[in-house]
Amino acid sequence: MTQSSMTPIRREPSRKSYAACFCLVALIPVVSTHGQMSPEIAPPAKSDTYAVTVDGKRLRVQHREIAGTNFRLSGVDLASKEEVLQQAAKLFGKSPSVLSGDASTSNEQICYRSATENDNTYLIFGRGEVDSSLILSSDGSVWKGDHICTRSGKVTRSMATDSGLSLGLTQAQVIAILGLATRHNQDIQMHSDALIYSIESKKKQTESSTFWYLEVTIDARFVADSLTRLTISWSLTD
Repeated sequence: MTQSSMTPIRREPSRKSYAACFCLVALIPVVSTHGQMSPEIAPPAKSDTYAVTVDGKRLRVQHREIAGTNFRLSGVDLASKEEVLQQAAKLFGKSPSVLSGDASTSNEQICYRSATENDNTYLIFGRGEVDSSLILSSDGSVWKGDHICTRSGKVTRSMATDSGLSLGLTQAQVIAILGLATRHNQDIQMHSDALIYSIESKKKQTESSTFWYLEVTIDARFVADSLTRLTISWSLTD
């Protein structure tokens, strides 16, 4: 009998085989929700542009709207006409500032930290030549050197932007607020991830035919799928 004339024998799978397959399928979503699978990033769009960094890297920029509630935290609004460090001083108290860089790279920052024992929440506000920024972190590694970081009873682990961004969120929860990220970086050995949002939109001036360009960068860092550092930078240029 030739091999082509042989009729294969079809065997019915056993109940144990069905059970094993079911268990394997059931485990898949559990693995994906614990940071083992990379989150989806925003697909390239025709409206995207590319920015070139100082070291020559080309980085994609999304062109879309982003809610102003993402720039407001505990009464400080990065998009306000009032200078961000002045806003912070009114709400959290005066704190000595630290200057770094020069000219177009200059940055002035003030730091606040929780006044509660065993709470290592840090909140830093910054002002550059054209941008305002904030950093919310679960540890003090964001504040370098021996510069004073003022303790404040208003700085707590539960503080959040008006849009709901807060420490401890998962990547899925951050994506639910901000949408898909521009880039995703992952360090498997350190169990850490970073969702980077590079967003730009064009705004028409109220009483003019000219436009402003809103540029936003949001850097969300995670350890074991828990948000440990949030950096938001906002700038408006013509």
